Amino acid sequence: MPEDAVNDAEWENPANWYAGFFYHSSRDTRALVPQRGTGFGVTLNLSRPAGLAIGLAVAFGIVALIIAAAKRL
Repeated sequence: MPEDAVNDAEWENPANWYAGFFYHSSRDTRALVPQRGTGFGVTLNLSRPAGLAIGLAVAFGIVALIIAAAKRL
């Protein structure tokens, strides 16, 4: 099965989506996948190392901004 067909089949499988928002498929080779239902945007494939690293970096960045803003108050 070609890689694109596997990726598409994994993306379409509802078992790979948690709460309709979080995507997790180790068989899908993409770190960023199209969002479901919106027609635009991307979401992270949390089972890929790059996707997980991007997600953690964004989460830590948000926490750092919140802490920095709280210290200025």
